[in-house]
Amino acid sequence: MTVGTSNVVIFCLSILGVIIIAALILNKTFFKQLVIKFRGRTEEIARQDASTPDGARDYFNNAIREKETLYSKAEQSYTEIAGKLDEAEKEQYDLKKELMKIDKSINNCLDSGDDDTARQYAMKKITIQGKIETLKDTIEEYKKAKEQQNEIRSAIKQELDELKEEKERTVYQMEADQQIISLHEGMNASASTNESDRMLERVREGAKKTRERAAGAQIAYDTSTEAMDRRMETQERNRAADEVLAEMKRRRNNK
Repeated sequence: MTVGTSNVVIFCLSILGVIIIAALILNKTFFKQLVIKFRGRTEEIARQDASTPDGARDYFNNAIREKETLYSKAEQSYTEIAGKLDEAEKEQYDLKKELMKIDKSINNCLDSGDDDTARQYAMKKITIQGKIETLKDTIEEYKKAKEQQNEIRSAIKQELDELKEEKERTVYQMEADQQIISLHEGMNASASTNESDRMLERVREGAKKTRERAAGAQIAYDTSTEAMDRRMETQERNRAADEVLAEMKRRRNNK
């Protein structure tokens, strides 16, 4: 085949491809049917894949990776907030130390009758006091944010652990079920078709439920109810601990 002939073939194929694409675009009904058929075929393959232990394991692993990514981001946010809180508290501590030095300088100036220098120190004191007040509010906000982020991080970690446990439990059960099915199929090769169909339908229903759990494993953290319950539980534990400590302190004082 010569170079000229090759170019003609390539040109013809290109024109044919353009015509096919144009026909699909113009015939929207036919295009939609193809999309629906392809989607249905894909979903069927996914259902069949999820009905096996290996397929279920893959779905669980994907959900676990997504949850681990979410936990990593929550951990990173918590670390950043904690770092900013430490920096703000350190800056506040340094400013308070500087304020003590300024008060000492003002007193020395007043003792020596240097009111002008004392006034300059007083102006600097006002500026530092303003910074301290601003930092005070900032620190409180950081503390609240740190506490909330810690709750979110802990909730995601718990969901991740539960998802891993569910994976091990579900895959193990599916493998055991497959072994039981294979064993009974071999033993009951002459069993009635109705009985075999009933058993297989039960397996399909169990596999479908397993697939739904695997595909829907992303659990949203409910900040309204779950967080409140955790806070209440924490408060109750702290209150109980405080009562124990108070009782022990009272006994120690009575000795």
